[in-house]
Amino acid sequence: MRKIHLISISDPLIYELALAIRDRGYDVTVSGEHVPENVRAVLEGKSIGCFGDGWYPDRLTKETQSVVLGSLVTKDNPELLRAKELGLLVLSIPEFIYQRTKTKIRVVVTGSRGRRAILSMIVAALKKQNLPFDYATTSDVALLDKHLHFSFESRIALIEGDEHIASVLEKRSQLEFYRPHIAVMTNLKWNVSHDHESPEAFMNTYRCFSTSIEREGKLIYFGGDPTISELVEEVRSDITAIPFEEHPTVQRGGMTCLQTRYGDYPVNVLNKYFLVNVNAARLTCRQLGVKDVDFYQVISDFTLSLSV
Repeated sequence: MRKIHLISISDPLIYELALAIRDRGYDVTVSGEHVPENVRAVLEGKSIGCFGDGWYPDRLTKETQSVVLGSLVTKDNPELLRAKELGLLVLSIPEFIYQRTKTKIRVVVTGSRGRRAILSMIVAALKKQNLPFDYATTSDVALLDKHLHFSFESRIALIEGDEHIASVLEKRSQLEFYRPHIAVMTNLKWNVSHDHESPEAFMNTYRCFSTSIEREGKLIYFGGDPTISELVEEVRSDITAIPFEEHPTVQRGGMTCLQTRYGDYPVNVLNKYFLVNVNAARLTCRQLGVKDVDFYQVISDFTLSLSV
């Protein structure tokens, strides 16, 4: 059984990652400071070893195949130093997600807004078509009860990508590790809260992301953002760039309907970006084998009953 140690369990994604990979049969240990009793109880129930409250570098051995770092782990963390001393494979969370999904069709949804809504629509369509999928998200996505799920049988992996730094050891953006087959890019807007010191550095992250798309991949992008349109002009010739705009609508019986070649589908327009997000999700689902007519029916039912 493959042994993996995760630092630190106080990072919400590390906690969920521990549960997700234990369910797939890994031998998992974790560590962290100020671990709540309820978290300890869940870990014990899942047979996940917790070293204790604090750091226990002496518990790491060469039998540990890999170590995964939480995003807030510092470079002087005693367990990280011990892992490097032993020559263990040390991965950030994005690097581990890629390793776990590298045999699947990876769909990465990124940008400054709309990621959660687009992912929610894609999830609704895939579930309706009984298409299994793995996923890794940072947002709370409708119809998903957790942020991480891995399986052996699914051929699709949905990933929510952001531009933050991967880990203390890996100063590149998380986006640069996923290597999508299908990249979905909404608008791009830099602000001072990002891990990038300037708009130019922020944009360079997305340039690197576009170059990381797998050969013969697809880039589905918001055509109404001139910054993205400029970036798209630089992508490799083997990548198919597919723009999306706001979906056309018509008013019927006091309701807003998506106007399509298959008829009009009533929807609950949830916000001012909704009609743009619909087209992003539709084009993505088309690449995954979901017919437009089936997508429209799902989105009509979905938006009339749920909030995205």
